[in-house]
Amino acid sequence: MRQVIRLLLSLLVAVFLAVCGITANAQPRKPDWVESFDPYQKYPASNYLAGFGTSAGRDSEAIRIAQDNARADVSRIIVVDIQSLLRTFKEEVDQRFSQHLSSITQSSTAIQLMGLDTETYSGNDPPTVYALAYVDKADLKRIYSKRKSDLRSQIRRIIADAQAAEHSSRSMEAATKYLSLYPLYEELKEAETILLVVDHSTRIEDAFAELDREVGGMPPGSSEEPLMSWTEVSNKVDQLLSQSLGTVDDVARAVVIQLSKQVGDLSERLMITPFTYQDTKMTSSFARYLRSALENQIGQTAKLKWDDLSQRRGFRPKSKQIMSDLAKQSGAQWLLFGTYWEQDDKIKLMPILRDVDTGKTLAGADILFDADILEPAGLSLKPGNFQQALIEQNAFTEGEIISGQLQVDVGTNKGDQSLLFTEGEIMKVYVRVNRPAYIRLLYILADGRRTLLYDNHYIDQLKVNHVVEIPEEFECAPPFGAEMLVVIARTQEFEPLKTVEVDGYHYLEADSPKEAAIQARGMRKKKEQEIQQTEAKIIITTMKE
Repeated sequence: MRQVIRLLLSLLVAVFLAVCGITANAQPRKPDWVESFDPYQKYPASNYLAGFGTSAGRDSEAIRIAQDNARADVSRIIVVDIQSLLRTFKEEVDQRFSQHLSSITQSSTAIQLMGLDTETYSGNDPPTVYALAYVDKADLKRIYSKRKSDLRSQIRRIIADAQAAEHSSRSMEAATKYLSLYPLYEELKEAETILLVVDHSTRIEDAFAELDREVGGMPPGSSEEPLMSWTEVSNKVDQLLSQSLGTVDDVARAVVIQLSKQVGDLSERLMITPFTYQDTKMTSSFARYLRSALENQIGQTAKLKWDDLSQRRGFRPKSKQIMSDLAKQSGAQWLLFGTYWEQDDKIKLMPILRDVDTGKTLAGADILFDADILEPAGLSLKPGNFQQALIEQNAFTEGEIISGQLQVDVGTNKGDQSLLFTEGEIMKVYVRVNRPAYIRLLYILADGRRTLLYDNHYIDQLKVNHVVEIPEEFECAPPFGAEMLVVIARTQEFEPLKTVEVDGYHYLEADSPKEAAIQARGMRKKKEQEIQQTEAKIIITTMKE
């Protein structure tokens, strides 16, 4: 009797589990946002900022990478919004704010947003982690409004201490305290930028005017004394340190001194990338010399680690944060990068030191020097084809197609930012998509010719979320100058492009950069709106050894 009862109970339990869908190997229902590759399906854009990320695998590292990619996607949304706002201004106003925001806009994954929550889903076929990062805009506004207020108070206290040291003739102490303000001003700039993006009720002109006041003065409606601007702080540092800047090596020494006063010893685990001209992402012979001079001043071996890694072709990015992946794989803990800007007969150098793991700004400086110190060394600030390269960039920026559901990342064996290749060096190209797609690769040479490297290269389901290496190496050779790699991804095959074959290369038949951009993107019929298409581009500067 007991056996019968036990058997009946077992049957009842089995039936109950079957009805409820509970089994040992049950797979949770795939969320709608995974099916659609669209985070805003669950968190509408009217109230939320949201990002989507994926990673191959199902282990803890895959979960971390997918979450990081989702957070990076939110950062990209903010940076794209800011860049779009900047393009609405007149040239002279745009340059002022572009310079001011360059530490944010140089990398689309630079912003480490507070208040983000994440959700994940692990799929089996193939093993993939999907991640969604989201934050309510109202919550974000509260978080960063408070953060802005706290930062202003902290900056005021340090300025007061620095001024006290200055009045007591403790010049080095005053300079160190002033320099310690740099990361705080960067955080203040980031906070105000995020508030600008979140608050769409603010007119563009008013928003940027407020940003200008927040970083360098008194906020609207405030009874506080104006906050000392970072330019004023930088001028104080120059006066206190009294550094002579007669050569590029002197400039490099000034950078090292100012950064060292903020973080201490710079000689360990530091990777230095070539600085770029203004907001163009182009580099130059000056940037190459400056990087070498900085390495000599610091006396470190990061260059050897980085160059050895990239030229062995041993680097493979794991996430959207390609430069961070490169720095980590080279053993670096800190990343030093920056921009330089022409100001009449002066040059303003803006170095930034960031922590590789956290993305946090650790130190920075503004260093102003005479442009004529470049002449004896024959150094130039821009590549020789600067104007034409800028036209090509703008042509592919206008009408740029970015999909929320299809994502494509592109990088090289030297990363995806501040790219400088010298004659004879080898470049490898990597792409990554989050769903099956066809890939088109277009390379624009320094002489303006546009060559189709690959067309309709299909990445199937098995390679989705994996870094796919383009099966060809490219050796740096003439012509030299600023060049551009454009990658376009599409869920349906591209129509063939008209090209002319010369020495094994296929060149586009296009009379202008704008026409080339239109041809490369292809045309979609109205009934094909469900087709997803997106693109990414990287700027590469090539030069003679």
